[in-house]
Amino acid sequence: MKQLELIELVQQHHPIMGHTEIRKSLNRAQNDYCARTELIKETYVQNSIAGHRYYNLDNNILKILSVQINDVKIPRLQGNPIIDDDEFDGAEGLTAGSSSSNERYWYIRNNQLALVERVKNAITRDDKTSDFQSISEVKEVRIYAISQGTDFGEDLEQESDLPLQFREALAYKVISDSYLIPPTAAMESHKIFYAKYMNLVKEGRKFARSNYIQTGNIRQTHF
Repeated sequence: MKQLELIELVQQHHPIMGHTEIRKSLNRAQNDYCARTELIKETYVQNSIAGHRYYNLDNNILKILSVQINDVKIPRLQGNPIIDDDEFDGAEGLTAGSSSSNERYWYIRNNQLALVERVKNAITRDDKTSDFQSISEVKEVRIYAISQGTDFGEDLEQESDLPLQFREALAYKVISDSYLIPPTAAMESHKIFYAKYMNLVKEGRKFARSNYIQTGNIRQTHF
């Protein structure tokens, strides 16, 4: 269903709602649906920076499934290294390590992706030593993640990133929520459409667990 079709479906029940109001509501509904179902999986690609540890994540990422460096899956590090050697240390921290390693790891800190590699006694600060240093080379970083859908814009021909069979759920959510707002408040109608929405949430979860949903998109992301 295209955005216009979803808007028209909502307007059958709430004719006084305009396109802009419905569009904002559809975007909120899509965010809710994606978070509940984990239905959309995306691939994000970016190069690392030598000596740089922390990278901003795309705002659409809900959960990281796995990370690859140079086409090789790397494990998630349990816990954080005791020493940072990245850009927060000033000019000294911007220098890549003198030695490198293919034993690499990722972890999350303050909503950022951290990339490190293990090198024996890599860093010493204040009489403390860490075997982990920031990634020392420029490599392709590939993030496989559960993602939000792309927001609807002003193009009424735009389609949701959701599979076709689940797109009507967005209209059900908007219709349901709008039945809670005076002067059209109607609790029974709200319950009917909320039940329709939650039924498609349930089906979406099952579909996501089946692993059939892979968007195939490689979005260039500035971390």
